[in-house]
Amino acid sequence: VRVEVRSPARTEELIGHYLPASRADVDAAVAAAVSAAPGWAATPAAARALCLDRAAMALEAQSHALVALLVREAGKTFAAGLDEVREAADFCRYYAARLRAGDIDGATPLGPVAAISPWNFPLAIFVGQVVAALAAGNPVLAKPAAQTYLIADRAVSLLHEAGIPRNVLQCLPGPGGTLGGALVADPRVAGVLFTGSTEVATLIHRCLAARGDIPLIAETGGLNAMIVDSTALPEQVVADVLASAFDSAGQRCSALRLLCVQDEIAERVLELLDGAMAELRLGPTDDFAVDIGPVIDHPARLQLDAYVDAMRGNRHRVLT
Repeated sequence: VRVEVRSPARTEELIGHYLPASRADVDAAVAAAVSAAPGWAATPAAARALCLDRAAMALEAQSHALVALLVREAGKTFAAGLDEVREAADFCRYYAARLRAGDIDGATPLGPVAAISPWNFPLAIFVGQVVAALAAGNPVLAKPAAQTYLIADRAVSLLHEAGIPRNVLQCLPGPGGTLGGALVADPRVAGVLFTGSTEVATLIHRCLAARGDIPLIAETGGLNAMIVDSTALPEQVVADVLASAFDSAGQRCSALRLLCVQDEIAERVLELLDGAMAELRLGPTDDFAVDIGPVIDHPARLQLDAYVDAMRGNRHRVLT
C-alpha cells in the first residue's frame, strides 16, 4: 500500500508517495547484495572513483530540484538546502579523491553494509554514508529516515545513473524498528553505518555484539554548549548563538543547546539575544523571508511542547 508524504510545514500539502519495503524485500535485497559483492569488490578503484565524480556532478546539476525537495519534505530553508547539496557533492568528490590517491584501494571490503541515516541531514549524511561504503568496495543497503524517503530515493537514482549498479546500492524505505532491525540482525550484513539517537545506537551495538565482531560506525546525539567570557563581543556572541541554535530549527546534532555566559556581561548578551530572537521569522521555508522552518513532524512538536511546559512549571522564563 502506498504511503502519502506530506510537508511538515503544511500538512495538507501532498508531496508524493512511497511504497514501504517488507521483510521479504529486505531478505531479497540482502541476497542481491551478497551476489553483487564480489563483482563490486573487484571493480578497479579508478572505476569506482569515476562513478562518484559523476554522482557529484549530477547532484550539482540537479541542485534546484534537490533544494526544492529538501524545502518541501524536510522543512529546510533554501540556504540550508543548498549547503546540503554542496556537502553531498563534496562527500562524493572526497571519496573519489581518496580512491585515486590509493588510500582505499587494496583494503579488503567487508561485504554488504547497512547504512541507516537520519532525517535532519537527509541528503548530506545519507550520501556520505553510502558513498563511503561504496568507495571501500562494499554493496550498500540504505535505510533512510521515515520522514525523508523521497530525498533518499532521488539521491539513489542519481547514484544509479552515475554508474553504481542497482544490486550494489539498494534503498529500503520503511519503519526503522522493523526494517532497520531486520538489517542489523541479518547474519549476511557485514557492517552498519548509523547516525541517529544514542538509544538506537545502543540497541544496534548490542545486536551486533551478539553476532560477533561486526563493525559499527555510529554518530549519535549530544548536548552542545557555548561558554562566553567577558572578553567576547556581545554582538558577535548573539550572531553565533542564532546561527548555531536555530538553523534547521535546531534539529541538528551540532545545534547549540546550552549557553553559559559570564555574569559581568550576561545582562547585555541576554538583552541583545532577546531582541535578535524577536526578529526571526517562522513559517514555511518556501518563503525567502523565513528564518526558521517547521520541526520535522507532529511527535517532534509534542516533545518540544512538553519540554516548554516542564520549564515553565519549574518557573523558568521561556521565550516563544
